[in-house]
Amino acid sequence: MSDAPPPDSQPLLFDLTDLPIVRLLPAEPAVKPIEYPVWTDNKARFIMRYLRYFVFITKHGTYIDGFAGPQEECMADCWAAKLVLESEPRWIRHFYLCDEKKSQVALLDKLKAAQPEKASSGSKIVRDIHIHRGDFNTKVDDILRTGDITEKEATFCLLDQRTFECHWSTVKKLALYKKSQ
Repeated sequence: MSDAPPPDSQPLLFDLTDLPIVRLLPAEPAVKPIEYPVWTDNKARFIMRYLRYFVFITKHGTYIDGFAGPQEECMADCWAAKLVLESEPRWIRHFYLCDEKKSQVALLDKLKAAQPEKASSGSKIVRDIHIHRGDFNTKVDDILRTGDITEKEATFCLLDQRTFECHWSTVKKLALYKKSQ
């Protein structure tokens, strides 16, 4: 008798007894989702703290936020533009806030209206807040033409986009701006 398999059977690639035993795991526990994305709140607070040190060193400045509306419109308390505008000391003089969405611009207008006219009591620093509705990739040219951003003006530009809204050419334009004046 031959050890060869019968011609109509298929050879096995592995021994079926070598397969792992599958054990069913208990169902995942029900966990209530977080109310607000933690990273958005933490990121906004990190930016605000960074800008605080920025103004301690520079004593002045311009803040540009290319995608300035809150990442989540329901999170009106923890977005970068709001935290930066409300941070102390209020030495940043020029603010350029841009967003494309009408509802975001409405929140920016409301934020602007809530700001005191002078930076602090007795201060001679007057802050100007400009809100631009539209695509930051095109609005950036208007912002750079204002004349506020000179070679000696300390400038912080935040490009915290929601997806892929910022073009590389815009980043390059901002990076090279002071060198090209």
